[in-house]
Amino acid sequence: MPLLPALFVERLKKIIPLNFVESVMQSFSSPFLSGLRINTFKVSPTDAMAYLSDLKITYYLNPCVAGSLIIAASAREQLRNDPWVNDGRLYWQSPSSALPAVVLNPHSEDLVLDVCAAPGSKTTQMALMMKNRGEITALDSVKNRFYKLKAVCTLMGALNVKCLLTDARRFRAGDTLFDKIMVDAPCSSEGRFTTLDKDSFGYWSPRKIKEMAHKQKGIILSAARCLKPGGFLVYSTCTFAPEENETVVDWFLRKTKGEFTLEPFDLPGVPRYPALKSYENRTYTQDLSFCWRVLPDGIFSGFFIARFFKH
Repeated sequence: MPLLPALFVERLKKIIPLNFVESVMQSFSSPFLSGLRINTFKVSPTDAMAYLSDLKITYYLNPCVAGSLIIAASAREQLRNDPWVNDGRLYWQSPSSALPAVVLNPHSEDLVLDVCAAPGSKTTQMALMMKNRGEITALDSVKNRFYKLKAVCTLMGALNVKCLLTDARRFRAGDTLFDKIMVDAPCSSEGRFTTLDKDSFGYWSPRKIKEMAHKQKGIILSAARCLKPGGFLVYSTCTFAPEENETVVDWFLRKTKGEFTLEPFDLPGVPRYPALKSYENRTYTQDLSFCWRVLPDGIFSGFFIARFFKH
């Protein structure tokens, strides 16, 4: 079994509270439970759960995500070529990945911007939450990912989504500002590391973290210009790296000079640990306690979520 990079482990011990380090390290060597979202555009929750029961698949409800089920990792192979997955009645989405849309909480009358939308998991989740009303403008800059985004929206029946092939850092809203904005930023993906697959961390390096942080700052600042006063912006990553999490949030709050503030939120049943007040030689000037660091526990993988309000 391959070992995680020694520098990554050393860094993690400075981020995770010491009493959680051992359990978090163990989580990297265990198959995470899988998340399966019921697409209520095509099937009722009752019928979907009866279908899984008929297949002898054990499931239970994600504690704070409507229509999201948690099942054993082994069931993923059983459902690999399942017709209900292939036709979009059921959709794979990890339990942690479903959280940012819950925090943003889009309503049916909202104009929503999803700036790093591919492959479409959160985009189609928000379309469900909005009951296919309002409008979601979904951006992606990579051509093959953009076509994947369009295909997923079509498969899931997300009719209120407008897909655009463009870089979030170059997108301009013009006269149309948005009520809510999702910035699920590209990141170093440390929360997805597993010793069961060397490729999950083969690309990792401090340089990669630095590159991602630079990109994230450009994306969130550009997205923020598209938000209405009184609107909300959610920033999330699936990484532990403070450079991509607290450092970006602290930088953004200072850069926007009081125009944005962090907003509290709650995720019942989702384990967390405190956001950092400092990291190595950097002390954060803002109070970042409202940021939510998801603690890996075998169900939820490592994630970071912050919600901003625009004054």
